[in-house]
Order: sequence, then C-alpha cells, then structure tokens
Amino acid sequence: MKIGVYRPKELPESFNVCIDNIIRHFPRSDVDVVESSVPDELSFSDLIWDPRAGGGHAPADYLLSLKKPLVVTLHGIGPILFPEHYSNGFLRRLKVIRNNFEKKKKWKKCKTNVAKVVTVSNFSKRVIHEELGVPLDAIDVIYNGVDTEIFECRSVDKPIEEPYFLHISNDESRKNVDRIIAAYSSLPQDSRWPLVLKLSSEREVNVPGVKLIRERLSEQDIASLYKGAGAFLFPSIYEGFGIPIIEAMSTGCPVITSKNTACQEVAGGFATLVSATSVSSISNAMKQLMQMQVDEKAIKNMHEHAKTFDWKVAANEYLKLFRSLLKLS
Repeated sequence: MKIGVYRPKELPESFNVCIDNIIRHFPRSDVDVVESSVPDELSFSDLIWDPRAGGGHAPADYLLSLKKPLVVTLHGIGPILFPEHYSNGFLRRLKVIRNNFEKKKKWKKCKTNVAKVVTVSNFSKRVIHEELGVPLDAIDVIYNGVDTEIFECRSVDKPIEEPYFLHISNDESRKNVDRIIAAYSSLPQDSRWPLVLKLSSEREVNVPGVKLIRERLSEQDIASLYKGAGAFLFPSIYEGFGIPIIEAMSTGCPVITSKNTACQEVAGGFATLVSATSVSSISNAMKQLMQMQVDEKAIKNMHEHAKTFDWKVAANEYLKLFRSLLKLS
C-alpha cells in the first residue's frame, strides 16, 4: 500500500507533531509512505492523505484532480466558529468572514470527492458537520496521542518544592493569555506561586512573579516544565483537541482548562474546569489548586487517562481506514 502524504514545508508545529508520530508507527513492511507537496510526486500513490487541513480549509484542487481516494484530516474550524480570535481590526475581520464564506462554498462543492474526513474530537466532528455540511457518516474521529516515554509521569512520592503555574502556547488570542495574566494578578502577591509563560510571541509582561520563556524548547525540556509545575493553565476559548492537556496529564501535572469546545472532552473528568471568559473563574481555580495537597491517586489517574491517547493506536486507526477505502483486508 503506497500512501501519498501531502506535506508543505511550512506547517504549524502541532500538525508536524501529529504527522510525524502517526507516520513513525506505520509498519514499513506493508506501507510505503511518500511525503511531498508536489502533486506529480503523489500521483503514483494508491491513496492521498492530506493531514494539514485546519481552520476549515478545503483540500487543494490539485489533490482532488489526482483522482485518488483522498483522506483529509481537518483538525478544527476555529476561524469559522470564532472569527474574532483570528483577526485584528475591522478590515482583517472582514477578510476572515469573507474567507469563511469561501471555505463553506468550497466544501459544499468538493465534499463528495473526499473519501473521508478525519478529525480529532467529537466536538470537532459535530461542528464540521454543522458548519461545513459534511455528513456525519463521512467523518471519522481519531484522537491525537502523547509520547509517554518523553512525557513520563513524575515521581508521586516527591512533592514539588517550588511549584509554579505554567502556560504554554503560541499566544493567539484564543489561548486566553490576557485573562491568565489578569487572573494571576488578582491573587495575593505574597502567597501566589510564580507564573511561567512559554510563548511564541514578543509579548512583554510587567507583573511581579511572571517569567517569560520565548526560545524554542525540545519536547524533553517541555516535559521538564510540566513536571516542575504545580498546575498547568490552559483555559482556551477554542481548541479542536488540545495536545498540551494530555501532555501535562501524562507527566502528572494538574490541569486547569475550559469547559468548552474540545477541552472538556479531552480532559475527561481529570481536570479543573473553568469558564474561559471569566477571570474570576480562572483565579478561583488557581487558588483552589494552591491550597490542595498532592494526591498520589489523582496523579496516577491523570497519567493513566493520558495513556489512552496513544499515537500507535491513532496510526492503526488511520491504516484501518486506508485499507477499507482501498478495499484491502
């Protein structure tokens, strides 16, 4: 079975994590993977996988023109659901709304030519169906995974001596960093933990106790940040999945996340849920976690929950789908 993977050079880091982890678990004995952004190089494949669709974008016309079974992984449709978080200023907002109209128009035209849409949560499946008109039976849910060897569970019998709050993101407005900082600022300065912000932005923060990390870190370094944190803050306004939630849980780090979009689904009852639009809801959860004793059972349960999100399982689900579309046993 020869799988052509459409892979442009410039992709969000989360997409690359997904693609790399799934491909590395394909059995080389019976799967030949060709990664390219050049249509001619993909045309000799039995099936095309477009794993980089996000924001509600439809597949490129030249992928459809190859006349091969096409599987599109649509990670989410954030700009369609929350255009205000993907635009700055009136003209930019107008452009996003216009683009959303074109996305819906293109999906209406091409959805019958896509063999299957894959998405990463039941929340995303529902909104893709509602907003883009893709039939529910044409959408499969295959969850993302976590590498538990890198994001291994911290020792439960050693309490963290100097806990801190941690947030990691690209600092898009939907990541809610402004409210995280406001919630932190509302805590008593003499008793609050430090706040570590690992951001891919040039944001400046002049709040006592806040430390900014801007440099690129390895997965091992990120895992170390989770392991040393007293709590991971991820009260996103929108997530199609939310990989950092399960990364943090895999290390045994308590998580504060939103009770909206896919966050609650991925957290699975093992996180403290907050209203993403309420500073007081976020700050109250922070106060609560600062006062709690380390619960060994809760840490182990978080880690076990995170282990259910397995890249090997995801790869097997993709292969099962590819084989069914090619009518292979």
